[in-house]
Amino acid sequence: MRRNLFALFAIALAALYLTTPTSAAAASEGGWGHRPRIGLVLSGGGARGSAHIGVLKVLEKMRIPVDVVVGTSMGSLVGGSYAAGLSPQELERRVTEVNWDTLFNDDPPRKEWPARRKQASANPTWDFTVGVHNGKLKLPPGAISGEQVQLFFNDLVKGAETVQTFDQLPIPFRAIATNLENGEMHVFDHGPLPVAMRASMSVPTLFAPMQWDGNLYVDGGLVRNLPIDVARDMGVDVIIAVNLGSGYLPRDELGSIVGVTGQMIAILTEQNVKVSLKQIDPARDVLIVPDLGDITSSDFNRAKEAIETGVTAADKMKAKLARYSVSEAEYAAWQQTRFGPGHPAEHIGDVRIEGLVRVNPEVFDGLVAEQKDRLLNRARLTQDIEKIYGRGDFERISYRFQPTKGGRDLLIVNAVEKSWGPGYLGLGLGLSSDYKGDGIFGLRVTYDQTWVNRLGAEWSTDLTLGNAPRLYTEFYQPLDLDRSAFVAPFLDLNQTLESMFQGKQRIARYDVTRARIGTDLGTTLHGTEVRAGLYLGQTRVNLDTGAPALPNAKITDSGVRGRLLYDTLDSAGAPRFGTRISLELLNPLTEMGANLSYTRAMLHYDTAYSEGLNTLALKLKGGASFGTQMPYYDQFPLGGFLNLSGYANDQFRANNMAFGALIYYRKIASLSPPIGRGLYLGASLEAGWLSVGAATNPNTGQRVVLSKEATRISGSVFFGSDTWIGPAYLGLGINGSGGTVYVLIGRP
Repeated sequence: MRRNLFALFAIALAALYLTTPTSAAAASEGGWGHRPRIGLVLSGGGARGSAHIGVLKVLEKMRIPVDVVVGTSMGSLVGGSYAAGLSPQELERRVTEVNWDTLFNDDPPRKEWPARRKQASANPTWDFTVGVHNGKLKLPPGAISGEQVQLFFNDLVKGAETVQTFDQLPIPFRAIATNLENGEMHVFDHGPLPVAMRASMSVPTLFAPMQWDGNLYVDGGLVRNLPIDVARDMGVDVIIAVNLGSGYLPRDELGSIVGVTGQMIAILTEQNVKVSLKQIDPARDVLIVPDLGDITSSDFNRAKEAIETGVTAADKMKAKLARYSVSEAEYAAWQQTRFGPGHPAEHIGDVRIEGLVRVNPEVFDGLVAEQKDRLLNRARLTQDIEKIYGRGDFERISYRFQPTKGGRDLLIVNAVEKSWGPGYLGLGLGLSSDYKGDGIFGLRVTYDQTWVNRLGAEWSTDLTLGNAPRLYTEFYQPLDLDRSAFVAPFLDLNQTLESMFQGKQRIARYDVTRARIGTDLGTTLHGTEVRAGLYLGQTRVNLDTGAPALPNAKITDSGVRGRLLYDTLDSAGAPRFGTRISLELLNPLTEMGANLSYTRAMLHYDTAYSEGLNTLALKLKGGASFGTQMPYYDQFPLGGFLNLSGYANDQFRANNMAFGALIYYRKIASLSPPIGRGLYLGASLEAGWLSVGAATNPNTGQRVVLSKEATRISGSVFFGSDTWIGPAYLGLGINGSGGTVYVLIGRP
């Protein structure tokens, strides 16, 4: 009887062995006796990291469950999102649909900037700014701070934003970063997931280091780009590693600081990858190496191509990967527990603002009021953060959630003020030449001291040295944090070169020196700034060269002035969308001691609309003196690039003027932020009307007619660039009888 039972038992074991799937047999041969724990290791590689998504798609198709994910840099973005519950398909959609150029531009859209900041950028020059902190000059810690990247990460993994330790994620996860202070590897295993992802991919010089928990972190690729050992320490049996490789830059790309920095990072990365590759067990582990060809670490807009390389590379390893496939039922059960909407924050109890030193916490009052003791309004939260960030005071503003016993999450907003502030020193260059003997150039130095007091007062000084020197300084004192009311005393000293033409002939050039001191009162409502004030002014007119049509003179022109500014343009250089309206009024008054009383009103209207790469812009302006006679130097000028382009700079002047231009330009190349927005080719058609142009000698009353009342037509073709150092143009202006070449650095 025992012998028969033993025989039956042996037959049953044999049958069980013969019917076991190949994957289970392989696991038994490996000595696991159960489904092996699989660790997925994703390397860094910048934009090349999109290939990881292709690998995930193949793993899903082959029904290979993953028990642990470890990622570095872009590998932490893909790996962290996958571990948080995003499917490969959702990851692919998000990565291919996002506008990476916008993502790598820290600033929110320009239309969201405060009116004062828009005004400062309205006439940009070639400019470079450094910080002044405690009396020392400081550079920003990176080309970009990563504000938009951080907000993108928050939205990407919102299903896991209340998770405090990464072992509680749908798939346990680790992100690798480098401690910038001691060079040691740091393994993020807890904390806000978006912070860990952002720290892991903080490429030195490109991204500012991530400040967290008292430390500074940069890209983990410097110490462990393929962190196989970290996955092993998490108790896995099998490693599936995806190595993107970075390679070395060719010698012809090593002639700049950017190239040398990139090569240094590549050297460090490749050296630690070689060590990690030796940790792979060929008998059990699977190494996948996508062939990314000419896709570089900065080609984020080629994400779809990179994903396909991941699919191809993983398909080539199907024979090895097949050992770890499970049944449809097992895989479906695994998926059910790991993918889905997750548990995003919903109810907010309290809101806490952290990190403020100089900035008044009341700046965040609106944000707090919109979220505290309410259902989370994520869109409004992002909008409010972008609006506050647009003030220009912060390096980064991020948010996270902390669960509480009451069931309502604590919203924590981490506001990192600019470490290189609150003073900012700018160096710039402005240039304008029409190649007809009229050129303006200047070296520009600016200094802005922010948060002088708790209401956000600013002291701004602009000094230009050149043939049109200027010193302008203003103390801007808001009366409340919303800047709904402000007072702004100012001092303006400047000298300009004013040419006098009679027809086509330049007959004289004058040095006009102005000195004004005064105070404006104003308000800012819904992005529109309105100000008005009194000023004391004096103007000196001295003949530089040519016929003395006007005498040398010293004129008192004290009076009142006013300005309205509305601006939603997306760029001050080459706008593609938006509108800008400005109205300026000047009225010297004899009651205030002015030698001559007149009214000068100038209206500007600019708008732009784009479709694809093409932009159509409309430029209108008009000026009137309302029947009063203005001195020659204050009359409305026309002539110059996009201002009757076929004529010399300020060739015509009159007491009344109207001008319109239709401008078309096409983006011929994109520039990745923070370098700039693009390169353009364009053309314009322009028309301008002026009343009779004349100058009156105040001593004799003699009136010299300089140009007749007429409407003049001109146009231009031009090449332009819109970069972080300001716009620049090379243009050819055309009129009925000739043309003019223009070179400009700064806004026309």
